[in-house]
Amino acid sequence: MSKMNKTVGKFKLWAILSVLVIVAGIVILAVFGFNPDTTVSDVKTLSVELESYVDISDARVESVKEICESEFEKAGLKDAYTVKADMSNGGELLYVFDKNTDDAKLNEAKDAIGAALNAASEGDGALSGAFFYVSRGSENAIAVVPSGYIWRGALAGAVILLVIFVYVSVRYKLNMGIAGTVSSLVGALLTLAVVALVRIPVTTSVAYIGAFALLFTALTSMLTFNKMRENFKTDEYKAMSAEEAVSSSVQTKSVLFFALLSIIALVLVGAIAVTSVRWFAVAALVAVVMGTFSSLIFMPAIYLPMKKISDKRAAERARYDYKKGAKSVKAAAKADAKTETQSAADAEKNSADESAE
Repeated sequence: MSKMNKTVGKFKLWAILSVLVIVAGIVILAVFGFNPDTTVSDVKTLSVELESYVDISDARVESVKEICESEFEKAGLKDAYTVKADMSNGGELLYVFDKNTDDAKLNEAKDAIGAALNAASEGDGALSGAFFYVSRGSENAIAVVPSGYIWRGALAGAVILLVIFVYVSVRYKLNMGIAGTVSSLVGALLTLAVVALVRIPVTTSVAYIGAFALLFTALTSMLTFNKMRENFKTDEYKAMSAEEAVSSSVQTKSVLFFALLSIIALVLVGAIAVTSVRWFAVAALVAVVMGTFSSLIFMPAIYLPMKKISDKRAAERARYDYKKGAKSVKAAAKADAKTETQSAADAEKNSADESAE
């Protein structure tokens, strides 16, 4: 028996593990809620980014900080900010201000910092040859996700699940639609549970993470459903047991390749993005991992018992059709014999009548 056979056959194990993680996540959410990303929660930001190909030395970092702090003081913003991201960690220096900070002062500081950094990059000092990008942000993301938002997100998730169920059921089979929908739901719930458990900073964008997990799991599951539809029509797979047919149809390489591409894309996004987007990318990475688990392990495991039931019913129908067919053949043979006997009797009577004449 192959490893995939053993994995597919352990539905109870995967179900129990998934339920435990989801319940733990629900408990943490009920007690503490999601961990809010304070860098983008009702604040204004000013970001200074250094091009990634430029060497980020300590001297350059200190020079940038000195210029920024000097211009903030000139604009009347001394001690009005906190630093949420250090340039030595990814090439970004993020200053966070209160939401009530004067926009005119922030714009003045932004322009002055940009001009000072450009002048310094053209000189012979530590910043010579460097290229900077100075930007302002104004985020009104909600630090604590409200219950109304959660209910709207749940409703949107239910609509997505309904679409997945209808599409997969119509294109493939009803039992595949059920397996695909349940596995997609499990992938999304596991994602949100892990995000809550490991305290990844999030904002209301957590709803998009859940939707991404739903769609990722559904798409990767359909890679396997496509193969199943092709395989189950062949005589070779009809002769296999349900465990062998399901496990040998799981598209492990294709799903892992798709997951790898998604991870690479998210890493690239996180590498060049601001801090808030990086946390979104980290949460999306969790969605990729949980979605891969759901489509590669949980989905085949939950589909296997449904296929066994389907195969059993198909076998019963085949036996019923065979018995019905056998009875029909027997009845036809009996009718033919009766017809032949009647014909022989009629012929004999006719012969007797001719002899009497």
